[in-house]
Amino acid sequence: MRNAIKHLVVGSMLLLGAAACADLDVVNPNDADAARALSTAGDVESLIVGAYNTWFNGVYSYSGPGLFLSNASFQHNAPWANAGMELYGRIPREAIVNDAANPYYGNFSRPWFYSYRAIAAVSDGLRALEDPDIADELGSENVTRATAFGRLILGMAHGTIALLYDKGFVVDETTDLNEAQETVTHEEVMAAALGYLDEAISLAGSANFTLPSGWMQADMSAADMARFAHSQKARFRAAVARTPAERDAVDWGAVMADVDAGVQETFYQNMDANNGWYMAVVDYGTYPGWSEMSYWVYGMADQSGNFQKWLDLGIGEKNPIHPDGTDILIVTPDLRFPQGSTVAEQRAAPGTYFEAPSNIANVWARPDRGVWRWSYYHNDRFSQYYTWSDFTYAEINYAEMMLLKAEAMYRNGNMAGAAAIVNETRTAAGLTATDASGTNADCVPKLPNGQCGDLLEMLKWEKRMEVNRQGLFGAPWYFDSRGWGDLWYGTPLQ
Repeated sequence: MRNAIKHLVVGSMLLLGAAACADLDVVNPNDADAARALSTAGDVESLIVGAYNTWFNGVYSYSGPGLFLSNASFQHNAPWANAGMELYGRIPREAIVNDAANPYYGNFSRPWFYSYRAIAAVSDGLRALEDPDIADELGSENVTRATAFGRLILGMAHGTIALLYDKGFVVDETTDLNEAQETVTHEEVMAAALGYLDEAISLAGSANFTLPSGWMQADMSAADMARFAHSQKARFRAAVARTPAERDAVDWGAVMADVDAGVQETFYQNMDANNGWYMAVVDYGTYPGWSEMSYWVYGMADQSGNFQKWLDLGIGEKNPIHPDGTDILIVTPDLRFPQGSTVAEQRAAPGTYFEAPSNIANVWARPDRGVWRWSYYHNDRFSQYYTWSDFTYAEINYAEMMLLKAEAMYRNGNMAGAAAIVNETRTAAGLTATDASGTNADCVPKLPNGQCGDLLEMLKWEKRMEVNRQGLFGAPWYFDSRGWGDLWYGTPLQ
């Protein structure tokens, strides 16, 4: 089956956007070996369990799209050509050309292939569990555990396809791959993903199993797994939107219900680069020289007028040092940023998340690729990602869930409730609390037009600051900015 699904996904990637009729009448020389590989209960369980790591390595690899999605959304900016960062971060934007000759074809196709590899492995494993001998050997509780985990992976993998691609296939253990498969819309793929997650929740809710820590690099009970699945549903429902109209049409009541039923604290996974759990996209995205913070979004913290001076320059002149000699510094009461009004002061007083390192000019390179990428600032929040091989990573930051709930409240008219959630991180960063009317005493964020951001803009600001690089390919800014309509004009939406 895995050979068949491989042909299916290769054919569909080449014909993305059209109904694909892959030739599935293929002699599989591995059939006998596959049968032997799935001959014991332990083999079957291992096949299902390993699919999560397969999905993980499709999403968070250096060879995936995370680094260029981060650049395209201004979460970070680097002038280097690696992993498509420079190309897909260009102004004006470049189209994503679906051609295997494209040098970055692997970066934007990797999640497709790895998600379907995970789906194929789970489907093989779940089908094998239908064998009474395998089921008896594994035991009813472990069959439930493996099935629930398999459904979780099916939900995660199909959700990944729906987030990134225009169309996809819905495939599980019931799919007859002897029949040609046709693509369905990303909305249909996401509906299937949510359905698989619901099945995982239902199975976990009636069980009392514990997932071994190696399965997801975290200790997890059945109840924990159900909460994790609810949180994934919440983020998927919002993140799949391609436009502001689609974001507005999200079932925000369902988002809020899933947030409430989801994780109640940040969900961390133990990364170990030496054992197949390498968070490469976040490692490289925070590496010195690769993690500059251009002013396009971060500049909205500034209260000195420097950001507006920078904006007034032509695209080829947007340098960290203004033509009149002024250093373009972000002077702000937001304590996540360095404090002070001079370069020396800010270098001596780094913020809780960001700093102005003394060697920043060393990466002011390749002006031909856009001096607008340059700034005085670097993200220092996750420095351990490039200094340690093992560390904990927030796959689901609780702040993300709460700010999703705040957005649901905002869109459903509960402004006071939204403001209360926004204030939790806003005041912790030294900013004045807001209220239902959207009072913004500190004027953070200050929009490019010079106006102080309203309640929605403050909500968006807090989410960008708090969920930076965590979850969703290590590039959550891309998916939020897509739905909010804040991507640079011409940025590919899928």
